[in-house]
Amino acid sequence: MSRSLIALLLFVISAHAAEAYVPGQSYFGRNKYVEYIAGSLPFVLSAAHGGRNNPEELPDRAKGTFAFDTNTQELARAIDDELVARTGQHPHVIICQVARRKVDCNREIIEGAAGHPLTEQTWKDFQGFIQTAQKAVVAKHGKGFYIDLHGHSHADARLELGYGHNRNEFGLTDAELSKPDFIKKGTLQLFALKNPLAYPSLLHGPQSFGALMEKSGFPSTPSATKPIPGEPYFNGGYNIRIHTAPETHFAGFQLESNSKGVRDTDASRRHFAAVFVEQLATYMEVQMGLKLPLKPKNSK
Repeated sequence: MSRSLIALLLFVISAHAAEAYVPGQSYFGRNKYVEYIAGSLPFVLSAAHGGRNNPEELPDRAKGTFAFDTNTQELARAIDDELVARTGQHPHVIICQVARRKVDCNREIIEGAAGHPLTEQTWKDFQGFIQTAQKAVVAKHGKGFYIDLHGHSHADARLELGYGHNRNEFGLTDAELSKPDFIKKGTLQLFALKNPLAYPSLLHGPQSFGALMEKSGFPSTPSATKPIPGEPYFNGGYNIRIHTAPETHFAGFQLESNSKGVRDTDASRRHFAAVFVEQLATYMEVQMGLKLPLKPKNSK
């Protein structure tokens, strides 16, 4: 059998498999180390570092960062629940169930899987489900929005939004921030390049997601009140950079959440999810023309 025919068959098989995903159903990678909740909304959410499982068959990684993002998979599920309650539809959600000591799904495969074949398969399952979700979104909506969800324990307890720019770059002049070559370094380029002069406002002005969240009671950076993040600041890792590349037809950001009042308790997570969904719907419609069809609160 020729290579071209094999490639065609693999494409047909993968396309058929993608069509088989039912929104709201969970699908799993090998040994259920990675979970994919299929969706129908133009929004993809991933949580790479909230896994608690420590399977013996996966060796501990000797090098890298091993911090556990407490309750981030629970926060992702709370956001999913809120979107279902407000729209009747699911976003696409990808969750790694394995501890970061074993696999880091927000690093390139060499560091993230440390050369072990079973760990590499877990890493590939996580990345593959994101790609599957994005292809489904593009097929249905033409474009989409992606957020990679994490947690931090920095002394400055606020949301940190990572757009792919170093913290010191937020102090550049508006003229510098508006240059297309600078915008192309970031994770909003899918829509930001259409109006470069608005980019400074998208990063830390009134049009920024940080500004929307601050108005709703969640301190954020970059934002109008804190346009230049402090140190340390997580500006966006492997996932957000790879999965907002131009060919994906996605924009997005990395969301680093503080703990207290956001993800520390079930009540916190549900309150945050309600505010987050409201503001995300506004942001996506204004910036991308993508609608999250929210029903009024408490609507049946």
